[in-house]
This record gives sequence, C-alpha cells and structure tokens, in this order.
Amino acid sequence: MARGILSCPLPLQAHATPEAQQRALAAAVQRQLERAVRERGRAVLAVSGGRSPAPLFEALSRLPLAWPRITVTLVDERLVAPTHPDSNEALVRRHLLHGGAAAAPWRGLAAAGDADLQRCVARANAAAEPADVVLLGMGEDGHIASLFPDAAGIEQALDPRAAAGYVGMRPRAAPHPRISMNLAALLQAGQLLLSLRGAAKRRVLEAAWADCAARLPVARLLRLRDRGLDLHWAP
Repeated sequence: MARGILSCPLPLQAHATPEAQQRALAAAVQRQLERAVRERGRAVLAVSGGRSPAPLFEALSRLPLAWPRITVTLVDERLVAPTHPDSNEALVRRHLLHGGAAAAPWRGLAAAGDADLQRCVARANAAAEPADVVLLGMGEDGHIASLFPDAAGIEQALDPRAAAGYVGMRPRAAPHPRISMNLAALLQAGQLLLSLRGAAKRRVLEAAWADCAARLPVARLLRLRDRGLDLHWAP
C-alpha cells in the first residue's frame, strides 16, 4: 500500500539555512562512520557529485575520524578522465581528500584514457562492497545517483531484485555516459542521506512521497527504503 494512501507525513528534516543542513549531514555521517569503524574496524563512505556538495565535503574533511580505516568512493561518475572539470572524482579530491581525510583509501570509478563504459562498470563491480554511508542528491526530474528517468535501461537499474552493484547509464537529458550504483546497491547501504535544496526539489520529493507508485527513481527509493533513510532539505 502506498504511503500516500496511508497519509503518512513526509519524514523530512527541514533546515533554516544550507549551513544548518550541512552541519546536520556532517554529524550524521560522523556518527555512522564511527559506529562502523567501532564495530567492523573499517567503513565505506560513498558520495555523489553535483553543484552543491563542496561545502559539505570541506566540513567532512575536518572531522576527527579514523580516516585510514574509511574507504571513500563514489555513488556515480561521469565517463570522463579524473582530471576533467565534470569529474566527480576531481570534485572529491579537491574538497574532501585533504587534511586528515587525505589518509582515506580512495576508490574511483573512471580511469584516465578508458572510454569503454562497460569495462569501467565491470572494474567498479569487481571492487564494490556495501557502503556504510551513502550521500545522495536529487535532481528536479527525480533522478538519484545517475539513475535518470529517461535513460535506456532504467527499469533494470531500478529493479531491487537485481544483483547489487554498478551499472552503465546513458541519460538523454544530461551529458556524458555514467557509471552508477543501481537501486539494489543503494538499498544495501547502512545509512542513506538524501540532501536537497530549493522549493522545486521539495515539491518533487513531496509528490514522490504522496504517490510511491510513481515511476520516478526517487519514488522507488522512498517506497522500498523506509529505514535508515534521512531526508534533509534547505531553502
């Protein structure tokens, strides 16, 4: 039964400012990573790219964590060289992997000089493991990671029964082929943190929550992940 039928309120943590949202997200990441290191001796943090996470990455880099025990990897990546301006790896290296966080083991998804999408996907899957923390964003079209509603193969990528891992995506409305965690891999994460800003994205999220039978990727996530999913919004 869809949550809209049950009229459950959207469990959204609304913050007055982006700075308050950033502090809450950093604290949540810290708690979960410390717990994983304490229980397993190591942890995996998977992060997304985009326009807004740079200040959060800077805040994370200053956390007093056991960084040598925390592998940092990507939720998704454009099929570009790691030095390309559109590379998520370049963003993470510039804003997260410095200071104490420079000691974190890094696992990227794209390789310089390799433009073969399926080969990069296979290499990513060979090294993949469930993440203790996944940081997600969401587009105004309802996409999460690089799971775009208009991409060929999106239904297979959103199948929760599929083998968890990375898939190749070729979105029609966004540049570059992509390497992305599929929905099954996102559902395996210990903690999912979804961060969004602005009134337009909040409306998309609220509509997806009201009708979880919708085909938007974020609606699929909301429908299947009712625990360990924290939603953080700021204007």
